[in-house]
Amino acid sequence: MLRFGLVRLVAAVLVFGILVPYGLLRVSRLINLPTMILCAAALGVAYGAIKADHPWSGRGLSDNLWLMGVSAAVLALYVTASVIGARIIARAL
Repeated sequence: MLRFGLVRLVAAVLVFGILVPYGLLRVSRLINLPTMILCAAALGVAYGAIKADHPWSGRGLSDNLWLMGVSAAVLALYVTASVIGARIIARAL
């Protein structure tokens, strides 16, 4: 069972809610956003392939492909939402 203390919770919110989005914003200024989303999706597919638990045949193949697709979509959506949110906040300031 995971046990998070208040310090770890605050650190996770700071890292994934503030530092990572602005880091992604700075990187998206160097390379454009569609390229960044494509890289995030590729990393998600690679993560899904590494974390696949089922055999790569029969029903396990479809389960592994599903895991790879979902992890790619989640990572791409996180990158997109982070960059767009950071851009909106940066323009408002």
